[in-house]
Amino acid sequence: MKILIWVFVGGGLGSSFRYLLHLLFKNLNSQYPLATFSANLMGCLLIGLFFGIFHKLDLIKGEANFFFIVGFTGGLTTFSSFALDNLLLFRESSILQPLLYSLASVFLGILMVVIGLWISKLF
Repeated sequence: MKILIWVFVGGGLGSSFRYLLHLLFKNLNSQYPLATFSANLMGCLLIGLFFGIFHKLDLIKGEANFFFIVGFTGGLTTFSSFALDNLLLFRESSILQPLLYSLASVFLGILMVVIGLWISKLF
C-alpha cells in the first residue's frame, strides 16, 4: 500500500508539471504540440537519469524508484496525448508533419534516456 501512495504522489506531481508546460507553451501559436513534445523529452531524460542513479545506489527496487520513475516520469510523459497530437496534425496538414513529429519524438526520446544515463554516471 505504501508503494501505491508513492506512485500516486509522484504521478500527481508529474502530471501537474506537464500541465504547467501546457500553460507555458499555449500562447506560442505553434501548430506543433510543443508542450507534449517537451514533456516527453524531459521525462525521457529524467527517467534515464533516475534509473542510472538508482541502479548505481542499489535503490532500483526502493520507494524512490516508484516515486520518481513510475510516478513522476509516468505522470509527466504521455503517450495518449502524443497519439492524439499526431492525429490532429494529420488532420490539419500533410503526412509529413505527423511523421516528422513521431520520428523526432522517438529518436530524441531514446537519445534523452541515453543522455540521462550518461549524466547519472557523473554522480
